[in-house]
Amino acid sequence: MTTKLTQFHVKRYRSLLDVKLDLSDESPIIICGENNVGKTNFLRALNVFFNHITQPDLFNPKDDIPNHIYYGSQGAGSKTELTGVFDINGTIKSLKVTFANDGEASYILGNKKAEITDIEDILSKFKYIFVESHNIDLPKLISVVLEKDGLLSLDSKRAKQSKPLKKLEEFILLSQEAISDIEKSINLYYKNLTDFDGILQGKEIKINFAEFEKLRDIVKTMTSITLYDGNNHGIASKGSGAQRAVFLSLLQYISNNTKRNVIWGIDEPEAFLQPSLQKRVFHVINQIVKTKKQPIIVTTHSQHLIDLKHLEFTYIFKGVLSPRTYKRKPNQLFYEMNTEPITAASEFEKSSLIKKHLGIKNNDGWEVLPYNIIVEGEEDKRYLEVLLLALNLSVPNIVFSGGASKIAGYLQYYNMFAKELNYKPEFVCIFDNDTEGRDQSKKIKPSGYSYIDVKIIELPRHDGILPNQLNGDWEIEDFIPPALIIDVINTLLKKEKYKPINKRQITDRTSLAHTNKYLLKYIEECSNQNNASKMPFIIDNEGRKKQICINFCELIQSSDIANSLSLTQKTFLKSLIK
Repeated sequence: MTTKLTQFHVKRYRSLLDVKLDLSDESPIIICGENNVGKTNFLRALNVFFNHITQPDLFNPKDDIPNHIYYGSQGAGSKTELTGVFDINGTIKSLKVTFANDGEASYILGNKKAEITDIEDILSKFKYIFVESHNIDLPKLISVVLEKDGLLSLDSKRAKQSKPLKKLEEFILLSQEAISDIEKSINLYYKNLTDFDGILQGKEIKINFAEFEKLRDIVKTMTSITLYDGNNHGIASKGSGAQRAVFLSLLQYISNNTKRNVIWGIDEPEAFLQPSLQKRVFHVINQIVKTKKQPIIVTTHSQHLIDLKHLEFTYIFKGVLSPRTYKRKPNQLFYEMNTEPITAASEFEKSSLIKKHLGIKNNDGWEVLPYNIIVEGEEDKRYLEVLLLALNLSVPNIVFSGGASKIAGYLQYYNMFAKELNYKPEFVCIFDNDTEGRDQSKKIKPSGYSYIDVKIIELPRHDGILPNQLNGDWEIEDFIPPALIIDVINTLLKKEKYKPINKRQITDRTSLAHTNKYLLKYIEECSNQNNASKMPFIIDNEGRKKQICINFCELIQSSDIANSLSLTQKTFLKSLIK
């Protein structure tokens, strides 16, 4: 019988007014965000949910019900609700624990009210271990975990344990005999001392010698844990980084040996650890989740604990502070802290938000995502992003190289960069359909890259024509609906007192005489014809292309773009989405 926690919903617990996260036993759940917004509160809420029956002091209404609600509202909504959704052999069942403002807990299992005895069967299948980053007695935690789980392998009397067990039995027997002799002697003194007192007379002093049923019960009382670094001082005397490293080693051991459904909630596991060790910690955590199917939820400020391949399991928490007033307290102003995950339209957008939060620039692989597109110029990148957004499509990571001849160099750089990554990034290359673009694309040999997957796709023209179907050249501007580009250029022409491109010229663009020309080159010729008495209005150069692109992105409405795109253009754009 398998039971998994698949979702956890927190309502009105500290700063978490309404937060619901999907959980996974395939990848760690990562929570990042600014300090003091309530990341750790999610781990605390899980601790209350799983352990409140045996540790009733875990929930304190004055601290755990949001301050503005507990002291301001005090209405029907002043209750904390914690809901776990479980998959029990393929059947989905929810368990909601509600804490009233007096701390009393009530339960709903499925859709029915339940008693503690009804829910213990589910909760007892799990062991939730919460590890705080600060203000924690780590040696005590290590001792507790070691006692409950660390020595499980000593429970069975295997061959290699038979000899120490026999010796221990002899030791216990001899110790009991020795203590019995001591006990008799002490009682002689006691009897002589109290033979006149009716209350104390006839009593005996008893020395209890610990009784053990299992080898681990003996060992746990006779062992302590430390990190030997030239002295044998206890773990409490070691540095915080050493303590954390010892605990994480213990975590790995327990996860590999326990038979229970363990869920770990670890607050900033990277705390006090150097970057290289942080990477190793994330590798260990990742392996535990994937091999043991034990969910691990961590909060972090480290980029080394973010899995770029599974950003769907990474959440960015943001807290918003708002003033509140209540009728019950008319002369008092309260402040509501509402923490919730930021919604991102795509994994690229989410990675950008995480990079901004963590202050990452080009560091440790973050310039390389699992899926990437390389284009020639910055304008290519901006046009594609605007077109994708107009269709409500996710925007992938688009890199511009600065020219067709530089794409091969970029690929070589990323190939060596990816050697140290634990995944194989994919790179899609889009070249302009001009002489240089065609020549450079032929030089790219996708099979020649060991650590990245390389693919070259052809840029179609706006009318769907592909490079092998027409003896002509075109660039990104020729992919965009011509009417939209011409609208932007006409705006620039009018602004500089030039006559615009007229409707007849727009129609003539499709004639055999002009169909093979770049769109921008054709428009430049039309402008010069219309403004023969003026200086030529140069359009087909880098500066003007940048100006046209900026104006296109700022002036053209998304709805106009979406309505102007053909099926061919939409199909191509959708093919860019991973």
